[in-house]
Amino acid sequence: MTTKYNDQTRKELIEQLHAKDRLLEAWAREREEEETLKFAWAGNLGHWYWDVQTNHVTFNPLKATNLGYKKSEIPENCDYQFFTDKLHPEDFEPVMQNMRDHLSGRSNAYEVEYRIQAKTGEWKWYYDRGKVTQCDSKGKPLFLAGIVFDISERKAMQEKQQVLIRSLSEQMRVQENLFSILLHDLRTPLSNIIGFSELLAEAIEPNADRESDREFATTILKTANQAFEITSSMMGWARAKNLLKENKQPVFLKNLVFEVFHEFETSLMNKNIESSNEIAADVNVLSNRSVLKIALRNFMSNALKYSHPGQTIRVTYEDETFSVIDEGVGMTTKQLDSLFTSSSGSTRGTNHEKGNGIGLILVRELLGQTNVRLSVRSTIGQGTTVALHFHSGE
Repeated sequence: MTTKYNDQTRKELIEQLHAKDRLLEAWAREREEEETLKFAWAGNLGHWYWDVQTNHVTFNPLKATNLGYKKSEIPENCDYQFFTDKLHPEDFEPVMQNMRDHLSGRSNAYEVEYRIQAKTGEWKWYYDRGKVTQCDSKGKPLFLAGIVFDISERKAMQEKQQVLIRSLSEQMRVQENLFSILLHDLRTPLSNIIGFSELLAEAIEPNADRESDREFATTILKTANQAFEITSSMMGWARAKNLLKENKQPVFLKNLVFEVFHEFETSLMNKNIESSNEIAADVNVLSNRSVLKIALRNFMSNALKYSHPGQTIRVTYEDETFSVIDEGVGMTTKQLDSLFTSSSGSTRGTNHEKGNGIGLILVRELLGQTNVRLSVRSTIGQGTTVALHFHSGE
């Protein structure tokens, strides 16, 4: 139905204008209440509109009242400075640049998180997203529309999570340090048990009357050796947690190999095993030296364990591959397939040495966090080659 304004009196027209004003006021109030009811759970503070030409900002009063201001304290012709003046100093320029990027067409939308100061002085976190909705004939922005959320609660939760993570990390660091200290302290009594067990086993004459004593001493010695190997492996693993944080550095492999050979000098001599360092003096790789040394110790220990007297352990480097090669008992295909699984176990060495079966698994896991890949080749009766493949591009 069309209203005939020409037939109405001035009083009637004024009454109709008042009616329309009331209708608009009711509509605005209902819209505000609808937004509050619908979005309060998500922190929604309502929509905003910016008339660029007049620099007038129209927004849901929740955006300001959420900061502690009364509606009467909001300027009648509010511009965007009412909010930008309250931005955190560290967030002001990023927010302004984000808007400039959108107005100039460098970004598809204005989207930013920022801190804004409430009337009480506290800082609240807002998430703002807007977009140019009207442009003039030359593409210059005329009007923007957007929506804003109070994300203070989410940010507070994130901060609590970060504090918790830092606390847990510190607790783990302390536990690792205690674990390392405990393992270190265990090595001394275990070393004493091994040393005195060896003396006891050697002192007891192998005759019928004292054969049981000799057997007991030998059992103590073997058990202590096994406990010592387990302790050493776990101690190396605990230490490696911190070693991984070290920066990569050039590692001269020939020198590293000689250092490890020296550690095994007595064992090599006792078992009559030769060692051959076939790496050129100038060869170096960019990696974690401490981790490589832990790995090489493990490889040498296994090679020595499964080699026969008179055989040779060779260490080479070719085509970015560092290899420890023995001529020992080797492994079957089944043993190779289960080498890094939970079903892998330790087999006795050529002098009945017994290991713990977990060293190589830990070493591979450790190397997996560096720029090195581990592989193992073996043939039963011919020996085993453990290789480290370096990735210089990483």
